[in-house]
Amino acid sequence: MAFALKVKKSQASLSECPFMTGEAMIGEQPSSSALSFSSYEQVSQELEKEAAMVDFKETADIIGGRYEAVDGREAIMVKMISTVYALRKEGLFLDNAPCGDVWAKIIICDYVRRKGRRPLTGELLPLGLFPHSASLVRAFQSSAEKKIAEAFKRDLKGLKQRCAALEGREAEGKVKADYISCFDLLPHVPLYLSFWIADDEFDADCKLLFDRSAEEHINIEYLAYLMERFAGELIAS
Repeated sequence: MAFALKVKKSQASLSECPFMTGEAMIGEQPSSSALSFSSYEQVSQELEKEAAMVDFKETADIIGGRYEAVDGREAIMVKMISTVYALRKEGLFLDNAPCGDVWAKIIICDYVRRKGRRPLTGELLPLGLFPHSASLVRAFQSSAEKKIAEAFKRDLKGLKQRCAALEGREAEGKVKADYISCFDLLPHVPLYLSFWIADDEFDADCKLLFDRSAEEHINIEYLAYLMERFAGELIAS
């Protein structure tokens, strides 16, 4: 899934896929738009249907969402990073309109349908160390960390301002860093950002870590995309 997303974003070619050889490389290759609508859209629709079938009131409490019932219409309000979405029986909505963001639907609906109950463990891991995580998930993480380090390499004040804008909370960690901030990517899926500012001897560095419990709340490959989405929002001016 992580590799397919890179193909969709024109960051990789199908010919780079380590699992395609010989005849599989020959013939018509699907375009990035074909990948988007034949794969991601289908996945999002299936997950949306599954999520809409849960008990809304019970599930909202389990996943840390907010239950609403207005004029007999139920909804689970779920915040992803700093945006609030509404899951209704008709599907996922944003600002009272059907959500057209395929990946928002995939991530939120997967999170809702899983109804993860595992509490935070306090053990923080990079995505690549989660069981059964693809090697390309590790590449996604490296890409996101490098983008953040490059964007704020000598601008700690700017990083703090962007973290505050995304509702980050300054935190302490097991490692010593110039700055650590914690974000709720989803109600029960925190992300810890550790940042080291550049100096005369060392380049800037950034590490993104997740609680070990994350794998019960969301598919790790979906979380890889959410992490990259977070990095993009953090860097956006």
